[in-house]
Amino acid sequence: MHQRFDFLARLRRQRGQAYAEYLVVTAALIGVLLVATGDTASPFASLVSSFKSLFSAYSFTLSLP
Repeated sequence: MHQRFDFLARLRRQRGQAYAEYLVVTAALIGVLLVATGDTASPFASLVSSFKSLFSAYSFTLSLP
């Protein structure tokens, strides 16, 4: 019975650790996307521009007969 509680406690700790790892990785990705690199466009602006271009091409393709 005691082993079962130890197992459940370990699972809770692992779940908490995974949350912390996801938080760190997500924060790092957001930081990289928001950093402006000199006189070039920021990666976030490039990503938004790419999505706009993709949607424009996709909607054009859907409008063809």
